[in-house]
Amino acid sequence: MTFVVDLERAEPNHTVYSTVDRVVEAAAAASASIGIDSTPSAYQFVDYRSTSTQDDQKPQTPPLFIEIVNGLTARKPLPGTTAPRFFTLPTVLLYDDRGLKLFDRITYVPEYYLTASEIDILETRIQEIVAEIPDDSDIIELGCGSLRKTKILLNALNNQRTGITYYAIDVMPQPLHDSMERLSTQLENISLVALCGTYEEVMSHFGKSTRRKTVLWLGSSIGGCTADYATGLLSSMTRRVLNENDAVIIGMDLQKDSAVIMDAYHDPQGVTAEFELNVVSHINDIVSSLAQGQHDDFLDIKRFKYVGEYDEGFGRHNAYLEAQEDMVVQWPEGIRSRVAEICGNADDLVFKSGDRIYIESSYKYGPGAAESLASATELTLAAELIDSRKFYSLNLFRKPKFFMRSAQAANLTTIGKWCGPAARARSVLQELSSTHTSVSNTFCTIPDEKEWRQLWSAWDTLTLEIIPREKLHDKPIDLRHPFIFYLGHMPAFADIHMTAADSEPLTEPSIYTQWFERGIDPNIKNKTVTHSHSAVPDEWPAVADILAYRDRVHARILRWLERYKNSNGTVSADSARHVWMAFEHHAMHIETFFYMILQMAPLDIQPPLQVGFGTLDSAKTPDEQWLHYAGGKDIVFGLANDNEQDLKERTLPPGHVFGWDNEGPQIRADIESFSIQTRSITNQEYLEFLCALSSHGDYDELVPCSWVALDTTASNNTRFASDYGVRTVVGAPSITRTVAALWPVFVSHNQAESYAKWRGKRLPTEAEWTHASRTFHLAAALNREKAQLSSDKHSGGQATGSNAVRPEQQPVDTYVAELLAEQNTTLEKQVMQQPFDMYIPSDANIGFAHWHPVPVSTSKVRHDNDPALPDASFVGNGWEWTTTMFQPYDGFEASPMYPGYSADFFDPEDMPNAETAHYVVKGGSYVTHSRIAQRQTFRNWYQRGYPYVLATFRLCESNSTGC
Repeated sequence: MTFVVDLERAEPNHTVYSTVDRVVEAAAAASASIGIDSTPSAYQFVDYRSTSTQDDQKPQTPPLFIEIVNGLTARKPLPGTTAPRFFTLPTVLLYDDRGLKLFDRITYVPEYYLTASEIDILETRIQEIVAEIPDDSDIIELGCGSLRKTKILLNALNNQRTGITYYAIDVMPQPLHDSMERLSTQLENISLVALCGTYEEVMSHFGKSTRRKTVLWLGSSIGGCTADYATGLLSSMTRRVLNENDAVIIGMDLQKDSAVIMDAYHDPQGVTAEFELNVVSHINDIVSSLAQGQHDDFLDIKRFKYVGEYDEGFGRHNAYLEAQEDMVVQWPEGIRSRVAEICGNADDLVFKSGDRIYIESSYKYGPGAAESLASATELTLAAELIDSRKFYSLNLFRKPKFFMRSAQAANLTTIGKWCGPAARARSVLQELSSTHTSVSNTFCTIPDEKEWRQLWSAWDTLTLEIIPREKLHDKPIDLRHPFIFYLGHMPAFADIHMTAADSEPLTEPSIYTQWFERGIDPNIKNKTVTHSHSAVPDEWPAVADILAYRDRVHARILRWLERYKNSNGTVSADSARHVWMAFEHHAMHIETFFYMILQMAPLDIQPPLQVGFGTLDSAKTPDEQWLHYAGGKDIVFGLANDNEQDLKERTLPPGHVFGWDNEGPQIRADIESFSIQTRSITNQEYLEFLCALSSHGDYDELVPCSWVALDTTASNNTRFASDYGVRTVVGAPSITRTVAALWPVFVSHNQAESYAKWRGKRLPTEAEWTHASRTFHLAAALNREKAQLSSDKHSGGQATGSNAVRPEQQPVDTYVAELLAEQNTTLEKQVMQQPFDMYIPSDANIGFAHWHPVPVSTSKVRHDNDPALPDASFVGNGWEWTTTMFQPYDGFEASPMYPGYSADFFDPEDMPNAETAHYVVKGGSYVTHSRIAQRQTFRNWYQRGYPYVLATFRLCESNSTGC
């Protein structure tokens, strides 16, 4: 069920209790203020409904009646559309006592698959769910209803857990009492509390509780909410109620054949129609009550019928009441004055035959929706359980220790991986159609305090929790310093740049900046050959001393941020760049430190959380699909870099974008026609390659360092493993038995190139990869946007999604150029000249969205009557190797602030096949900060033989005849 909640509304003025024990202790004193039922019972009942009265005793108009009047006197557009075509009624009118009983009947209708699908998951996966819920914790259900499905979980918890308290939340007191009475006779080991009120009213009950919590939002109730409403509610709950590692389990109805959906909401027994038409009876009850019985039949239910339609563009079923004839409806005399106060007059309501009153939408979710929801609400998707028919999913989310992903676009109607990018595409098109010469950036120039604290939290988790303290002096990669160096390197590098930013002395002990300023990245064939770096001490300082130094540097950064905030953003561009460099340097070294951790002995790693990996037979093996590109002349790459010498004389302009010296200057290059895979090569595919070469002399050199052997057998003087596990900080899942088979494989450039040659293909160039990635993202966003525009155009009729015509083999860049031409703009303006790729899908696995890779994309971005646009994943999971050596762009100038950052790693052009030659990787991994992963101009690089990096690859080929 769905209940309207005002997220901006002030909390009710009454006492809040965080646990059932405190409710019991304070019952006598607080019963008047919060409505605790004092009747002896096997459960506690707490009434949180607001009951405010006005001082002058004038009868107060109920807010629900105000919504009814406003909805019936003015037409409004459907959510996400612009044309005001419909009268509206609040969805909560569906759920009076009779409506709740009718809805319960609907759940038994054979065509209504949602309940059966959710029960299927609960019954077949119950042990997996129970394993996620600890003893001595709270279960909080939003909109509990009849408890038919919840009892499956509660019965299992009753038998397998201790110290569980179940909180049932609903807005109607009598059905809540009825459900809890039945439950109280069946669960002797679970404490029961009924909370009556809206979600927002009741959530204050848990704000200060330290007990572990699992929130249940079942029945695809989220599907009755727009994306903005759902993410607002969940974000509020995440901030105010959940503690670290608390869980939320949400039922989400999946997109499927529209005929199945239509049957679910148009059952032959007519129960759904009776349920929707009950809104009329509920309105009549409210009107009669306010009019003191003067009018029993304000609206004649016989003159309306229920109509429902499925909107492909938004992926939702819309429910309406439709007038079957022309009619004029008079407001009862007893409430005309109230109506006039609400809308300015009490004129009769006029309905023409065919006029519709919109009641509710039921949203269905496509691939990536659960990940997108997690990204928008600062949660992590921990598990996705799908029913046997692939109709429905139960999704387990957790509140993570930290969150390093970017904010999602606002004003979204539905939740999906391309919905946020589509909203950004619409916004950018509007900006470019005005007098703007540039567009708003995804990120503010200077990370705010929240971003810094999230960054530090991530670093502390890696350095002080995942690595045992006694292992900080270990060096799992011999080419690099021991872990403890990086513990001091982060604050020392930051302190040097803060001194340049604020002209204050170095933080003491200042000798740390000499010991920890710069690390090493030696030649992998001869580790004595390396760039200039800090001279390390004979003995590393104590960990406690380094951490105290770190805290002083952090305090210095926070003081600068406070001054910057108080200056209303007025700061020298030079100072701002130094602070930006300190942040982004730290973000990059999280990745360095992380892949060092992965090379530890697996048993030495202390997992940050427990993760279960799905079996391979439950996953869908990805298809091999290709994207075609026409290429072109004078395509723009790179960033218009700053002249750092001039920064001291300038204040930081709004929306400015900093980049590293190798990202610029902006250049133009030609690209020939090419085709590229929609996804990277998986562990499973790479293992097949190894099996084919098991007797090859170079076999051992082809085994990735990202794998650990699980079962080995001797074969032709090699160590051939029949199974490997993938190194993560949460275990080493099997490639042959778990979904890790479908994760991207992490390899060196040498290994990637060997696979490509085996397949008769090649790796893409840096220019090809960048062009393919940013162009596809925009294509998918525009495709999504056109589908929603089509729905807007046809809302009220059977909407069929996008009306774009794209031939199956049409090059992606050609398709995008045609779409943009319709908007009088170009690909160059929309994406090539923008530093950030604003259209990366919201389910991208970046910024620790997960502590491990996820399966590569297997879905298609498509709508009815629109040829399939293969779904591609470019950014996230892993960096991607290119065939481009790390070389400066024409016109490159080394950064005076950090002159060796890039220049120390440029190699002569005549050594492309050397093991030590550096090659460009693009994109980002699952631990890459979103500021880096989403900046399409960012260039990363590694030696081609370096085996430890989180880098994968995809295949590419030239199109000799063009596309």
